[in-house]
Amino acid sequence: MDATLKERIDLLHDTNQINDEIYNRLPYLMEEVENFLDVKLTEENAGSFTSHISVALQRISKNEPVTDIASELETLIGENPEYYQFAKDLLENDETNIDAEAAFITLYFCLLTGKGNE
Repeated sequence: MDATLKERIDLLHDTNQINDEIYNRLPYLMEEVENFLDVKLTEENAGSFTSHISVALQRISKNEPVTDIASELETLIGENPEYYQFAKDLLENDETNIDAEAAFITLYFCLLTGKGNE
């Protein structure tokens, strides 16, 4: 994760959009994403993704996740089950349904790897 992405995470934390626990988890999660996708995350390619996963984790921690999955996302999940499973693993929460949140993260994975442009 590059320095500008770290600045984005700092800003999300400093403006109370994410709590300390999520703030402390994010560097590890970003490293996991880089390794899994074999992509270097930068502000340019992953700024929106970083904000989305940060806020998604915050919603999940409050038991307020997004719950609706658009049919387009369901198709994307079917075409990229390994990305969807990885997204669910990153968002892990045994008490909250994270399926829709994982679907949105799957979309970002496809965009980061170019699979969303086919």
